[in-house]
Amino acid sequence: MKKIIPKPRDIKWKDGGTKPFSALFFESADTPPGVFEQIVSSKMWNYEDIRLLFGETEEGDSFRVTVNRDAPVPKGADRRLFSLQGYTIDVGENSCVIGCRSDEGLINALSTLKQLFEQTEDGYTMRLCSITDWPAIEQRAVSNTFAWYAGYGRMGFDMQLWGFDEWKEYLDICSDFKINQFNMCMYGYWPFAFAEYPETVLKDMPMKVWNTESRNWVEVKYAHPNLAEPFLDRLIRYGHSLGVRFFAYVGLNSYSGGFASAHKDKRMKLPPGSPYVNDFDRLCLSDEGNIAYMKAAMRRIVNLGFDGIDFEESEEAFWYCDCEACHKNFFNGHTPEEASHIANNALLKELYAVIREENPECAIGTRAWRQPPLQKSPELLRDMTGSIPADVGLFWAPGQYVPESEFEKWAEAFGRDRIWGRDTESNAVAACFGRLVRIFRENGLRCGEEGNDQFLEEDIRQHMGSAALHVRGINGYMFEWYGFFLHLFAHAFYGWGSKMEKEEFYPYALEAVFGPGLAEDVLYILKNIFTIHESQMKIFPTEFPFARNKVEERDIPRIRAAIDGWPELMARIGRVQEAVAADARLCVYEPHFEKLRVSSERSRVIYDLALASIAYDNAQTREEKKACLLKMLELNEMDFDIVRNNYFDVNPVALTGTKSCMIPCHELKRVILNELFPEERDDAPIYLGVEALGWLWL
Repeated sequence: MKKIIPKPRDIKWKDGGTKPFSALFFESADTPPGVFEQIVSSKMWNYEDIRLLFGETEEGDSFRVTVNRDAPVPKGADRRLFSLQGYTIDVGENSCVIGCRSDEGLINALSTLKQLFEQTEDGYTMRLCSITDWPAIEQRAVSNTFAWYAGYGRMGFDMQLWGFDEWKEYLDICSDFKINQFNMCMYGYWPFAFAEYPETVLKDMPMKVWNTESRNWVEVKYAHPNLAEPFLDRLIRYGHSLGVRFFAYVGLNSYSGGFASAHKDKRMKLPPGSPYVNDFDRLCLSDEGNIAYMKAAMRRIVNLGFDGIDFEESEEAFWYCDCEACHKNFFNGHTPEEASHIANNALLKELYAVIREENPECAIGTRAWRQPPLQKSPELLRDMTGSIPADVGLFWAPGQYVPESEFEKWAEAFGRDRIWGRDTESNAVAACFGRLVRIFRENGLRCGEEGNDQFLEEDIRQHMGSAALHVRGINGYMFEWYGFFLHLFAHAFYGWGSKMEKEEFYPYALEAVFGPGLAEDVLYILKNIFTIHESQMKIFPTEFPFARNKVEERDIPRIRAAIDGWPELMARIGRVQEAVAADARLCVYEPHFEKLRVSSERSRVIYDLALASIAYDNAQTREEKKACLLKMLELNEMDFDIVRNNYFDVNPVALTGTKSCMIPCHELKRVILNELFPEERDDAPIYLGVEALGWLWL
């Protein structure tokens, strides 16, 4: 039977199919004509070969779709959720009836209807069926990178480089899977004009890009696409027409625009002798000028048209501002972590008032209390719930490293309607790997031994727990899109409420999207990727908390097996890439397989690098060690050559005063050269992306 994402709650297949059609005749007596036509036309974005008819004479090759906007709530359905977003579909031989009670219900019905289409020589047909469907969870959000650590650890990559057309395509895909909220991550320099504080925006940023034509580095001044040619307001309007809400996902006094870089004297002050490196992201909250800046920034963000704002509290709570005023205002016998919460909650309340003043309807959420102890006492939970306004939702509730009962405690303490997301960050963690792809636990080096357990299977487990409690929302991370389509399918599938076992879901979802002819190859590719991060060489000194295991002699058989299997992996990637590129609807997925191809080409070099690293660790003589180091240097350059010829943002960023780069090749080169040429030693480390620094407590 036809596979659909998300899987409908109830579907009854009937014998037979519809007549062939190459046009659809839509009619609705109770939907404003302009709105109706816009919704239908938008939803049919990837079926341009099907003619759409509205209020015209039906044609012989058309199939009638009648929409009833006053459909009764089906027996046993959740009345509120069905009324908001549910639908029925009854497909007959010559016509189809859609029942719904809202625009969102119609949008969801059209998302399902399209997935019933089967192409034939005469056009399209559908299997006869009746469907009744509604979600288990009202808000099904994905968090996307709009400006992630921009100007702090990178300039732009993946979604951050998109203009309107790319964002629209992605939004259309998400809408087809019934995602109804975009959380736009804006960590770092702002990706929008801000006249009051122009020094805080991502514009005129000097950076070096590799010019393949002349094979040299060219210095340019970079501007975020939304600053080069503003499109955010247009994207929000388009999303609203498809029932998609937009939230600004920003730091609560962390990476809040470029203010902390442009005004380094305004930062929090480290205690004398502090070992912490990340002293560049937060502002001293005893400085009234900093508070005024934060208020102005929130006013600007609200007025951009966002439906909500999610504040993320920084995880770096091992120290707090050591200035005299902060000791007086926030410490008072408290620990640094307690002082951080006190200061941040005070800031949240001030920003809350500003947001409510600008837009009383703007939703407000927070992502906080993620540090140890991971299991909170009832007393602490009471303090937490009482420390923020009662209408602030939670974009983070526990899921990793704790039993499911801890999540249930939070849902009980805060109320299920205030739970809008959990610790489903496997895609966000994977996005820290410098464009190397890691999806499942089995894709990495002894991942079962790692402290960090962010993998797709964990996201699925948490989404199922959220659906079981019928909380308000889920938040599925999509900090990288290319190569990570299965994350989106999972967020959509389980956010709607499925209970399907994950190993059954993977082939189901891939067949639903790519068809039975490609699904097996696609699953093979995703399951057989073996990713070793360049930082996993023992010589690599700086901490990378997402892949702490270092390559050792015991890993040689796994590496050798990956080398032996690499030709088959590449052959399958090539076959799928060629097939999707040639398909009118699947061609939107071609960049994903290009990303997988490039990642796998790098991995093949990294396998040899890992073997050379193990040989270096076990070398007995100075000459053997030098030979291994030279081999590692050569392979590292081969790795980086692939990187710079395929990606835009690959060099260290140092605007904060601390060098950072998500591509490990620079730091690996530094430490190898230090071993080879100690007399020319470079002792300035290049950290593996500022996002890694907040996770060192794992």
